[in-house]
Amino acid sequence: MDDFLTLQQAADLMRVHRITVWRLVRDSKLRMYQAETNRRVKLVKRTDVEALMRPRPIEVEEGKAAA
Repeated sequence: MDDFLTLQQAADLMRVHRITVWRLVRDSKLRMYQAETNRRVKLVKRTDVEALMRPRPIEVEEGKAAA
């Protein structure tokens, strides 16, 4: 079960509110799963959460100076 996190655990890992994780699910940036033993428990994959937290390069628009 270490492959999955509850929505609260994902929020704690990302240092955001649980509602933010729900929004990521709603916006299809995270896929939600259901626990077999308790259908009320919603889960997300740890690897998906970690992928969202990975830094990405910033694209600088032409004609604008980088900060």
